[in-house]
Amino acid sequence: MPDKRKTPAHSLKGLILTALILLFSALLAFSQKPAGIYTIKVQLERHIDGSPVKTVPGTTLYLKKANWAIPGGLNGGLVIDSAVVDKSLQAKFRGLVYPLDLQSGQDSVFTAGQYFIADHFGVRFSFFYSPIDGGNFRETFTYRQGLWWKNSVTKRRGKENEIFLAAEKALYDSSDATLNSLMLQARKQVPGSLVDLYLEFLFKPLTSSDESQLPDIADERLYYTDFGKRLVLDIFLDKFKFSKESVRNMAIDYLMENRYLTAPKMRAAVAMEIFRSYSSSVVMGCEGSAVYAAEKYILGDETVSPDNKAEAAWFVTVNKGTLVGAKAPELKLKDTSGVERSIKDLMGDHSIIYFYSDDCNYCKEETPRLVSLLDSWNEFPINIATVYTGTDPDAWKEYIRKHFQTNNPYITWIHVADLDRESNFPVDYGVVSTPKIFLLDESLKIKGRGILTPTLTAMLKEQAEEDSKAYSYLSQIFPAEELSPEASLDLDARRDAVDKIYDGVKDSESFNRLMRQAFTYLFFCGYAPNTQTALYLGQKYVLDMPERWEDTVFVSSIGSILKAANMNAPGSKAENLTLFDIADNPADLLIPDGKMKVLYFYRTGCEVCRETLPEIRNAWKKYGKKVSFTGVFAGNNVSGFRKFISANNLEFRQLYAKNNLDELGGKYYIEAVPLILAIDRDGTIVFKGTSTEKLTEILKKQ
Repeated sequence: MPDKRKTPAHSLKGLILTALILLFSALLAFSQKPAGIYTIKVQLERHIDGSPVKTVPGTTLYLKKANWAIPGGLNGGLVIDSAVVDKSLQAKFRGLVYPLDLQSGQDSVFTAGQYFIADHFGVRFSFFYSPIDGGNFRETFTYRQGLWWKNSVTKRRGKENEIFLAAEKALYDSSDATLNSLMLQARKQVPGSLVDLYLEFLFKPLTSSDESQLPDIADERLYYTDFGKRLVLDIFLDKFKFSKESVRNMAIDYLMENRYLTAPKMRAAVAMEIFRSYSSSVVMGCEGSAVYAAEKYILGDETVSPDNKAEAAWFVTVNKGTLVGAKAPELKLKDTSGVERSIKDLMGDHSIIYFYSDDCNYCKEETPRLVSLLDSWNEFPINIATVYTGTDPDAWKEYIRKHFQTNNPYITWIHVADLDRESNFPVDYGVVSTPKIFLLDESLKIKGRGILTPTLTAMLKEQAEEDSKAYSYLSQIFPAEELSPEASLDLDARRDAVDKIYDGVKDSESFNRLMRQAFTYLFFCGYAPNTQTALYLGQKYVLDMPERWEDTVFVSSIGSILKAANMNAPGSKAENLTLFDIADNPADLLIPDGKMKVLYFYRTGCEVCRETLPEIRNAWKKYGKKVSFTGVFAGNNVSGFRKFISANNLEFRQLYAKNNLDELGGKYYIEAVPLILAIDRDGTIVFKGTSTEKLTEILKKQ
């Protein structure tokens, strides 16, 4: 008796049951029900010349979905269905249509997007399916001689693909007039469809400035078209290259957090496109967004290939520490004398770090341009550290002698190198090639990275223009001359103005620079009320707020200025102490002779002292009978002091501290000379400064 379990009927039932189980399982895998059914019929016809088509009965055709993430490029696509060509040279595809808002698995199912029909020779043609909300898709296509012609027998193609296939033929015929006509037809008959977007993009290529034409990237269909990659990513990302980093990063999140971008491979592909777009950009600052994309969407994603992860990880390693806005990494290298110098030595108005090598051909072009810029610069002081990346000490020193020579007083040079390779500066600063220039602000935060001299010049000039505007604005708030009585500003009003400036900039990223500009203008404008206002600003918003100032050099200089201003200030009592005359006899600084006194503090090497000294001597000759003049040497070279007195015919009393400058400096500010003090008969200081003209005005009244 035959075994019924092995009859063809039982085998067929088993196959059907298995198929139903698999279909049911597939349906359960999705959180949403199918939206419809797709039925695609492909009719193959003979060539126009009567020769047979290459695809013969029994050949398998594949239905592929456009997907950027699939290896092999856009023409590769992702196979979602297959069909065998029958004897009548037809092949039929049939399956379920799903909406795009599936939670997972939409890579391998039929959704809105662009599709290809291919055989083992390659892609034969493509078509669109646009409806976002699902629906049935029934179309018939005829293939003849590599072109798609309107089929007069079969009226089964939708209007979208009628237009699309006509556009493909127009492209083949190079007919722009037809394309333009089809674009208008699509806009009228199938507005918002993929062919509408396609023709708009094809006939009028978009640029980053075409903001009004740029489609919303939330149009999920574009992720699954061959033209959508450029439309969604290249143009969209390029649009934000000149934006602030925070704005670029928001755009990245907008792309990556699209609710339709759930396919892991597609997410990984989009993330890499974002990373590469910004990591390779020549626009400064984009590297920060490349690091952002790498850390947030690539390095922790298991679906990203090891090679792509390694590419992103290396970029992060050599760039993260020197992004625009970040504090420059510590740099401790030795100068030509073997003394270790720190990047903190660069602290000042603006600083430059220049990495170069003696055998670098590009450096031979860049170095003269950089030196030429610095040699002619006169807007504000600049500190520059040149970092030699080679290991030959002789070549290094010769390069310095030959190339880095300038007498510009606005420029301070530091020449350093790591000849023994003891530091990690190539990784810290991402120096994989030279030349490389970094521009730092007054707090050693990076303003420019990986730039060359033309860009550096533009950035410095822009800062100089900003400074000029700031000083112009400050001159209107704090006039540097006496106004009419009704318009004059007293000291309290000026201090209130400083407080208002602080309130306006306290939360700004430019707080330090803006307050520094205000102090610089007020202190150096040469008008006493403004100078007093600068001291108020320096004490309240610099010394009393050390946590807000990374520029320790600036804070220290403010401390010295305030010390100088407060010590021996007009209105305070002058202190007496014992010094020594040129014969080394002890002598009181303040003689109790009942006369007004003038104290002149100086050093023999001080050029300004040499200029003002003759005027002091003339004042002594004119007013010496009524006023007691005393010159106070504030240096250590006693023999030089005696020669200086003889050479300059200083006949009025001269004293020095005899190796005890600490006591002198503790009672009189001698860090900056010359210094002139006028003391009245009661011992009260009535004038402090360097102006011999103002001293003369006071002496005339005696």
